Amino acid sequence: MQNRDFSEALDAAITGNRLNRTVSKKLQRLLNKIFLEGPLRPLKNFANGSWLEHPLHPLLTDVPVGAWTVTILLYLAALLFGMNELGIAIALAMGLGILAALAAIATGFMDWMDVDPTELSIGFTHAVVNSFGTLLFIVAWALLFIAQWQVSVANFIPALVGYGVIAGGAYLGGTLVFRFGTMINRNAYRSGPKEFTPVVAFEDLADNKPTRFVVQGQPVLLVRHGQRVYAIGAVCSHYGAPLEQGTIHGSTIECPWHYSRFSLEDGSVKTGPATAPVPLYETDVKDDKIWIRVLRVAQTVSPH
Repeated sequence: MQNRDFSEALDAAITGNRLNRTVSKKLQRLLNKIFLEGPLRPLKNFANGSWLEHPLHPLLTDVPVGAWTVTILLYLAALLFGMNELGIAIALAMGLGILAALAAIATGFMDWMDVDPTELSIGFTHAVVNSFGTLLFIVAWALLFIAQWQVSVANFIPALVGYGVIAGGAYLGGTLVFRFGTMINRNAYRSGPKEFTPVVAFEDLADNKPTRFVVQGQPVLLVRHGQRVYAIGAVCSHYGAPLEQGTIHGSTIECPWHYSRFSLEDGSVKTGPATAPVPLYETDVKDDKIWIRVLRVAQTVSPH
């Protein structure tokens, strides 16, 4: 039998759990009905971080990890050196971590809604573990409050256990990003062509119909509006959907999977959940052919 590493064994155990898969799928369907297909979609886009040009969830996760690390250090100082006056400082650090963790959990679920089945189970476990860790810190804060901010082993133990649980949750979060590529820019490694390259005869490109071409190994989407031709990346930056299957809305194209909209003019994100633009190509019509060359493969998101 081939030996596999711990991470792969853990992933297999999580994804192989039937109850986990069942609950994950039902919850995903429910959240999609409420936030993706329903009137709360703008709230989802906000939580995804499209307005920030960066996923919001990973920014928020740093806050509780930092705040709770300070919490544990202050607890140790108070217990080892008898510094009971640190109780209020501990409560403030722990409270900040709790508030940020709740926000991180909410934004995490908004990202989790869009993932594939394998990532779905691991992401759900990641959320459950982190939620449990957060609950332990809430218990520790409540015990500290009841004790009138007097530090004791009794209110330290839930925080210490919670810190260990959160570390496990962070491990699963790293698995999602670095092993499964969840929420990465699907066009991060696009390049070229650097010189004008012929793609298709102008008359062969149907008007107002998004069409995909592979040019020097790069997936390119061409859209013709009358005599004008737009060229952007053919792969949605959010989750890799084929944009040629999308819908044209004026000067934008809507992703067929999660409904992000990208500008045909500059590739920028007009509507989330995508946070990264798609590549942009310059077009020219010469000798009755459409020629393209890359302009930008990494660019800022224009204002909405």
